[in-house]
Amino acid sequence: METDFFQPDRIYQRRRWMFQCLAVAPNPFDQEVRAVGYLYRSGEPATATALALDDWQHGEWILTGEAQP
Repeated sequence: METDFFQPDRIYQRRRWMFQCLAVAPNPFDQEVRAVGYLYRSGEPATATALALDDWQHGEWILTGEAQP
């Protein structure tokens, strides 16, 4: 499935980094759309983060699978 931004319940990879997207929503203060989820590398702790459209456009993210419930 090709898309123009991160999608919830999907896992993406950029080189060694993985991003598990939990939700996509606008920032209530400036309306910038963000993908909220966990950013991590294999064997390391995950960090909650929010990625913006710039991260998607310049980040070389590849869909690798669906998140497990």
